[in-house]
Amino acid sequence: MTIPTMRSNSFAHHLSWRRIAFCTVLVLAIVAAPEPASAANQTANRDRYRQEQLSSGARKLPVLAQLEYRTALDLAAKGERALAENHLHEALRLDPDYSDAYFALARLNVMRFQTDAPVYLLQGILSLGRTFRSQRILAVNGTSTVAYVLLVLNLVVCIALSIKYLPYVAHKLTERLQRRFNAAAARLTSYLILLSPVVLFADTIIPLAYLTLLCWFSMYRRERVLVVFLVAPFLAAGLLDVHVRLAAVLADPKSLTLLVDRANTVGANEQLAQMIEQTPAPGTETEKNLALGLVYMKEKRYYDASDHFFKALSLRPEGTMGYINLGNVHFLQSDYEKALQGYRKAETIDARDPICQYNLAQAYIKSLLMKEASRSLHLAGTGVEREKGRYAEEAFDAAPVLPKLFSDEELWRLAITESKSMDEDRAAEGRSLFPWLPRRAEAVIVLVTLGLAVLLCRLINPEAFAFQCSNCGKLTCSACCSEERDMSLCRECAKTIESVSSEKVVEALLRQRRQTALVRRRRSAKLTSMVLPGVRDVGYGRIMRGVLIALVFSISLVYLLTGGSVLRDPTAAGAHLPPWRVIAAIAGVAAAYALSASSKPSSTHTPQRRRSSTGATTGSVSEEPQTTHAA
Repeated sequence: MTIPTMRSNSFAHHLSWRRIAFCTVLVLAIVAAPEPASAANQTANRDRYRQEQLSSGARKLPVLAQLEYRTALDLAAKGERALAENHLHEALRLDPDYSDAYFALARLNVMRFQTDAPVYLLQGILSLGRTFRSQRILAVNGTSTVAYVLLVLNLVVCIALSIKYLPYVAHKLTERLQRRFNAAAARLTSYLILLSPVVLFADTIIPLAYLTLLCWFSMYRRERVLVVFLVAPFLAAGLLDVHVRLAAVLADPKSLTLLVDRANTVGANEQLAQMIEQTPAPGTETEKNLALGLVYMKEKRYYDASDHFFKALSLRPEGTMGYINLGNVHFLQSDYEKALQGYRKAETIDARDPICQYNLAQAYIKSLLMKEASRSLHLAGTGVEREKGRYAEEAFDAAPVLPKLFSDEELWRLAITESKSMDEDRAAEGRSLFPWLPRRAEAVIVLVTLGLAVLLCRLINPEAFAFQCSNCGKLTCSACCSEERDMSLCRECAKTIESVSSEKVVEALLRQRRQTALVRRRRSAKLTSMVLPGVRDVGYGRIMRGVLIALVFSISLVYLLTGGSVLRDPTAAGAHLPPWRVIAAIAGVAAAYALSASSKPSSTHTPQRRRSSTGATTGSVSEEPQTTHAA
């Protein structure tokens, strides 16, 4: 079974992400590229870009913040750490949620032996999930990483249990092929027959269910619990199917949720308005009209903005966002009386809204109602300060009134609503972020398979199973074993003591046969159990140690292949993993293999299923097998 490719490249609309990234790089090249002219031209370009963004209603200036960040890195590399720190502070003034700048400040403070390093580190960690953009990237990357880790864990356990218990099924099939068809390569044929479904359905969860069904009869209770524990998340994900649809929304730059988030943050432009207009919005017409109203208000197309705000209010009259922004439209046209009407209507719905009270105070000041303005400013209180933290300093100072924007909670509700109405084609695109997760039909198949395994295990007679030779541990069955001296012996052991009457000679011959088989089995186990770390320990019955080794291996491997982010921010400054992270991931994989290679069996011979002289199979699945040392 092969691991699917870890990166999501199947989205046809990822071309749009690439266009966004290309445009960002182009702006950086225009603004920051060295020109034959003096540095004054670069400063003029930056100022022009800054003014264009501020005039179009941008809440943050991430491109300029990235320029300041890169300048700071260059200065820090040259040893000019004080200047680098100034540029990092400037980057945070342009984008208060720029986590890379916080982390860079923490590193600089550590190098300069200053005590502010923990503060900047904490602020950087908090900024990772402060905005909806960072929250969605963390959510998709975190969920997909967990899916990858569970995938590798399931793969390790599946291989371990297959190596350990699949020979039991293959032995019975081999015996039937030899008796009925006199097959020359019956053992090889039986393995080909048993493993053919695994090859045919390798890109689904069906092989896991199939191998679980084959091995379930021979497993011990702890192993069955482990299988159920690892399969349960895949079953829940397949039956609910929520994560796939939601991930498709969060990863699609053309989804209404991400377009609304852009209307929240970036400067307005006609292209953004057209994209929002053309996006289907079943069940989200109110949010669509509010977003269009925000874009048109930033573009100073006040008539169109008012029209969309009125449409939103007709659909949801209890919302304050439409009334506040409608008041903003009138305020920006110097019609302060109508602006007051909009703000007062919003105040009757939510008197504690800080944006409403702040804008109401500005309208009162313009109307020379200073007493009322003072009361509104007092009610706005610290809420406005928190809202100010979402703006670049210049953007906040340039805004005569504050627009009422979508909160992070409203954006998440919009994403969930949009995911529920998504068609199957778009939902299928989200599966590329979550490899090997079952669809609902496949999850039902796995659930039925587990139930069938439990049922058959109770109905089938244990005599139908293969068991181990009482002497050498080789697999045998009721059709090919021999009952000798209160032991169930395989053909080879029975042939070894054939026609021997002396008990001492029989004991010596069986001991020699047992030691030879043990050496051969150990060599085979060393080769097959090192396919993946953790396989050997699970095969030896050390479940906890095997799972921990497999967990270290899976986390290191996933991080090495994906960098911890299958969904990347196209405007992020860094595109490659730092060398120390790559080295740490490789070291984790090597450590997992080393720990697995150092595992040794706890005894010379640990039989898994034996048969007593009465013909009953011993070694119950509810208990771990007893250790039997060879003489």
